[in-house]
Amino acid sequence: MAILLLAKHDNASLNEATSKTVTAAKQIGGDIHVLVAGHNCAVVAAEAAKLDGVAKVIHVEGEAYGHRLAEPLAALMVSMA
Repeated sequence: MAILLLAKHDNASLNEATSKTVTAAKQIGGDIHVLVAGHNCAVVAAEAAKLDGVAKVIHVEGEAYGHRLAEPLAALMVSMA
């Protein structure tokens, strides 16, 4: 079973908390997928792909995700389940 992590970022760079979460997820085992949702955040997705242990990066662009509000992000994650 894959582990889905929501990347913490500011649309320009990945927050260190994401790297720490990936490290913790590696202890569980299984594929680690990182969801990078934001606006103009391709650089962040590329950064997430370089993290050791990440099997897949799901990059979703949209203005609705640019401000990191819970409602659009929750709806996106539910639609992926």
